[in-house]
Amino acid sequence: MNRLVISSFRFVHFVLIIGCLTITSNVQAQGLLWNLPESGTWVRYAGEYRQETLRPQSEEGDLTLQWQRELEIRCLERTQAVYQGKEQTCVWLEFEIVTGQQVDGQLEAGPGSKREYKILVPESVVIGEKTLSAKIPQGFIPIVEGYRKIGNGKVEPMQAKVFQVFPVISQVLINEDAKVAAQEDVSVPTGAHQTDRIECTSAIEDASSRTGNVTQLWVSKNAPFGPVKWSVRIDRETKNAVDKRDQFKKHAEITVQMEAVQTGNDAVSKVVVPN
Repeated sequence: MNRLVISSFRFVHFVLIIGCLTITSNVQAQGLLWNLPESGTWVRYAGEYRQETLRPQSEEGDLTLQWQRELEIRCLERTQAVYQGKEQTCVWLEFEIVTGQQVDGQLEAGPGSKREYKILVPESVVIGEKTLSAKIPQGFIPIVEGYRKIGNGKVEPMQAKVFQVFPVISQVLINEDAKVAAQEDVSVPTGAHQTDRIECTSAIEDASSRTGNVTQLWVSKNAPFGPVKWSVRIDRETKNAVDKRDQFKKHAEITVQMEAVQTGNDAVSKVVVPN
């Protein structure tokens, strides 16, 4: 088993752990859709995903793994569809996320480290920064229908009528404690933007583990879909279930840095929906 496959297994395993700990214990809002651009618009984000596992008993020291990550969001055709008993305008969106290692200048993903989704979203559910003032943050994106493809598998219909962004698509976590911390001018490869820097700090714990998430998200009204860049740090602490809370010790840390690197207006669907 080569290094890429081993690293990919570790990546998928750790993401699933974080997801199980967080999604069942916290209400969070999706952080990637703040506006809907014209059909044909696409944006590619790129950055680094780094995981450090503390191993105080190991002679080899702590284990540090690092991956490159790309996320592309595509806005496709509009159509009329029934949502909540009413016909309204919806839009097809695609999300393609790849996490892997650079091999000969190409980002090569291991098993399960490439995911593609095609979803039909009612335009009315994308409410931008009104999300921050909602009494109950929208934890998922409501959809009319959707499809997914994991790795080299088949395109399959999604059973749920919601699309879950956190934690597999993005580690950005926005909940009722999120706030606009400042207005900042930000330059990324796609250009300069006037942004709102949104901050959110969250923590959940059970008898034997505690997970904290610190999210910074820069959003611009003039950027397709809203996000310009983001930074996330996830800390995981563990202890024996019978120990006191002050005996938690840091076990692992994940850091994610992403920014918009390319955009265009010629998006085409890459997810072939079965008949």
